[in-house]
Amino acid sequence: MKTLNLDAIRAAYDRGENITELLRDKDASYNSIEVIEVAYDLQAGTYVNGLLKDKSVFEKRAGEIGEILASHVSSLDTFLDCGAGELTTLSGVSHYLPVNIKMFAFDLSISRLNAGLRFASRAMRYDLFNSLVSFSASMDNVPLHDNSIDVVFTNHAIEPNYGRELPILKELLRVSRKKMLLFEPSFEDNSEEGQSRMKKLGYVRNLPKWIEMAGGELVDKFPLNCVANKLNPTYCYVVEKKDVSSSFELSEVNFRCPLSNAELKDRGSYLWSKEGAHAYPKINNISLLRSKDAILMFHE
Repeated sequence: MKTLNLDAIRAAYDRGENITELLRDKDASYNSIEVIEVAYDLQAGTYVNGLLKDKSVFEKRAGEIGEILASHVSSLDTFLDCGAGELTTLSGVSHYLPVNIKMFAFDLSISRLNAGLRFASRAMRYDLFNSLVSFSASMDNVPLHDNSIDVVFTNHAIEPNYGRELPILKELLRVSRKKMLLFEPSFEDNSEEGQSRMKKLGYVRNLPKWIEMAGGELVDKFPLNCVANKLNPTYCYVVEKKDVSSSFELSEVNFRCPLSNAELKDRGSYLWSKEGAHAYPKINNISLLRSKDAILMFHE
């Protein structure tokens, strides 16, 4: 990633420049995780502000996605929103989900989660917001145990990760127990103009192929009617595991160290693993669970 000071990045953003293109290394065909993090953290709050300006479009899209989710999510399920951003979509679809489920949400950007939690406190169904567990993490290193989440959900979160489709899908499949519902763009079904745009922005391609290679079975794929940008059409990919080795018994979902995979204990203001010898801090009760957030700590 190019080295830029924060003032230069903010100035470029204020000028309306595309931050991912600005920070992407010369001749690179994909966005690094660092580029994605900077670009999305910088624009924190814009999704909520845009939603509030046009609630009807938000409600229509949330309704369409919510009804699809409702046909796949059951009472007592665990539900994980990967790349949840400002929790706008999760807040909207929460009103369509069954009772007695446990929701988790993570994103690369702590700023977006902060903005999202403020919004969700007003927009999300109260019972689900009250028990929501939010944390910062990367989609290619989710700090949860194997087969711990019944339904894994994304909404244009895999989108900017061209070149990393396979490791991301493998990781999401690893933590999923029943299925994944991916609401992502389809390069193959896009127009020529749309495909050119997706290439320019470093968006994912050939998701069905990568799903198969990751160990998933694509059981359904269909377009959404409510699309924010016709050059970026949303498709729902319904994915199940080919090999489900775990039982479907209810179990507690615990975090694990992204470095050692050892189980983390919640100490209130931080999470810690004695075996892994690392602690992970919290900001506004959001656990920071990326490997770069690890603090060496052998003893409490």
